[in-house]
Amino acid sequence: MNKYQLLLNDLTNFYYLTSEVAISQYIVILLSFALFLLTKRKINKFFIDNKNIKLSHNAMSGIEKIINPIVGLIFVSTLSLLISFYYPTRLLDLFEIFLIALIFARLGVYSLRFIFKGNPLLKAFENIIAIMVWIYAIIYILGYSSVIAGTLEGMSFNVVGTSYNLLMIIQLIVGLVFAIALAMSLATFVERSLRNTKGLNANLKSMINKLLKLLIYITAVIITMDTIGIDITFLSVFGGAFAVGLGFGMQNIVSNYISGFTILMDKSLHIGDILTIGEHYGIVTSIKSRYTVLKKLEGVEVIIPNNTLITENIINHTYMDRNVRVWIDIQISYKSSVDLAKKIMHDAVMKQDRVMKDPEPNIYLFYFNESGIDLKLVFFIKDAEEGQLSLKSEISEEIWREFQKQGVEIPFPQRDIHIKSGELKS
Repeated sequence: MNKYQLLLNDLTNFYYLTSEVAISQYIVILLSFALFLLTKRKINKFFIDNKNIKLSHNAMSGIEKIINPIVGLIFVSTLSLLISFYYPTRLLDLFEIFLIALIFARLGVYSLRFIFKGNPLLKAFENIIAIMVWIYAIIYILGYSSVIAGTLEGMSFNVVGTSYNLLMIIQLIVGLVFAIALAMSLATFVERSLRNTKGLNANLKSMINKLLKLLIYITAVIITMDTIGIDITFLSVFGGAFAVGLGFGMQNIVSNYISGFTILMDKSLHIGDILTIGEHYGIVTSIKSRYTVLKKLEGVEVIIPNNTLITENIINHTYMDRNVRVWIDIQISYKSSVDLAKKIMHDAVMKQDRVMKDPEPNIYLFYFNESGIDLKLVFFIKDAEEGQLSLKSEISEEIWREFQKQGVEIPFPQRDIHIKSGELKS
């Protein structure tokens, strides 16, 4: 019978509950709670007054709910150590176990909320983590943890000449879940910090973020396996199998990942660039390790494998600068004045705020067509991500109105048919 089982027996004993030993522990709990309330106000005031800490309300709430039991545990453990020289502290030890379980449960829950914000399955995973933590705490308190651990440890098996047991596998799974959750939290924090960092371009931020994520995940897995006692040299077997798999069916995936890092390093593409890739024209909104997201002007997002960006010809309209050339083709009749038409077109385009005044718009006499004279209006804009159709439409409408007012004609195809008189021969 362990000390927690003894405590459970004591809790049903009225004389123990009113004894000096129990009362001293009640006083410690109350004193710890009072110190906790005082410290809580100080911590809240620190976060509110510190202008350098910019956190959302939900983030502040999560941090507060994790810090609170940690502070309470510190006070309870410190005071418990002091009175342990005079009285048994089984009640305080039980209280500490519940605080530790609360810390791990909240840490798991808020890590998931930080990583998978808005995921519909989030609530289910939160409940699973909380239930697992509390079940383990209860098993530990009742004294069954050593019995269950011994049973699982007895179920052993060999892999590549090394002995493993079921307890080790369960510890590995649980450890990896918590390690990867913490690693993902750290990676998400690093990503958001890099996003707000000034002085680094988007490509460099993305590359640093990907390398740090990979390093964090690998470190978390290795530390977890080494802590549990698993010989990580056996990973060489899986590494060999993984290499064989790459040779048979994963060339394209690896090629896309390598192409992604190549794009980020050679700076040929940036987030915000305007590209034409085959039939797709749009803005680069994200460069991932495996693919790049191109948002077309109608709002549709196209996922382009990075290997395509390396092996095929693409047009980067904003490679050197963000000025994009736009043109409108207009045809006038041979009866109309070219100079007047060019003046009307120039005045119409200069009225638009989105049109750049330097370089100045130009109108060219492009071609003498069979139905009329082809003119080309050429101008530049620096916000092509806003689209061109609405701008072209507004300019064309203004030109049409002025053409009608000042008598400039837009021709349509005409044919002159001459009928010669005569007899038809049969």
